[in-house]
Amino acid sequence: MNKKSTTITTSDGRNIKVTTWTSPQAKAYLHICHGMAEHIDRYHEFAESMVSQGFNVLYHNHRGHGEGETLGHYADQDGWLKTIQDIKDVQLNTIKDNALPIFLFAHSMGSFIAQGFAIRHGKELAGLILSGTNYQHPFMYHAGRMVAKVESFRIGLGAPSQTMDKLSFASFNSHFKPSRTDFDWLSRDPEQVDHYINDPLCGFACSAETWRQLLSGLIEISSNENLKKIPFDLPVYLFGGDKDPVGRMGKGIPALAKKLRQTGHDNVTSKLYKDGRHEMLNETCKTEVYQDVADWINQQIK
Repeated sequence: MNKKSTTITTSDGRNIKVTTWTSPQAKAYLHICHGMAEHIDRYHEFAESMVSQGFNVLYHNHRGHGEGETLGHYADQDGWLKTIQDIKDVQLNTIKDNALPIFLFAHSMGSFIAQGFAIRHGKELAGLILSGTNYQHPFMYHAGRMVAKVESFRIGLGAPSQTMDKLSFASFNSHFKPSRTDFDWLSRDPEQVDHYINDPLCGFACSAETWRQLLSGLIEISSNENLKKIPFDLPVYLFGGDKDPVGRMGKGIPALAKKLRQTGHDNVTSKLYKDGRHEMLNETCKTEVYQDVADWINQQIK
């Protein structure tokens, strides 16, 4: 297992650190994208597991996340598009063996960005894996975007918004009373929750402008017209916990699977883990989750 980090320059001249893990008998690439208010180094154990299963792994931090970033802020403008383009730039500058298929794995916020990527570059993927994801009517996103726009004007483009943070995350822990911490909704494993709480690169409030841009992206990927731009034959695997508040306590993943099938995507597989919360890669059954991901990829390769 060979791990190394390099720095690439994106299309708009920005430097991004990319970590790659190489398997001696690689059969595919797995590109991992993280969620909101966290960072990619939290995925090292999952990456190691995937490399041991015969996959080359690559990953990077999204804009506004990770060391050296203005935490919580994509960009003053076009942050959604730039974050999608970063995924493309990372692949162009990192993947050396074009004969190997590429699978994109993305969690939570990353799962929404990954759908935006698949709308634009889905033909270049062999499979799309979405963790802790959701689908709901875009009406909710339009209302949230209006609030974020007003909030961004009020506090400034790059300022962290406690208002948006409370509106989005405040209710998540209410499903797990009595709660030990404010982040019990992440996992049933208290050690994993404590790691998140004690990590200075996790749990920060994002800017209102980032929320506005993200909600615009959510509106985009909720449209039938845009979902039909994802190749109809692209294999998609959706998974999460049935107690994940981001996934509306087990309703969001079936809703997304149904929507994708309605828009012509027949190769959609989904799995809900009983009592699992938001971060299934950090859940008490994580070994099973890792293996399920590897098994699904192997099925697509065959």
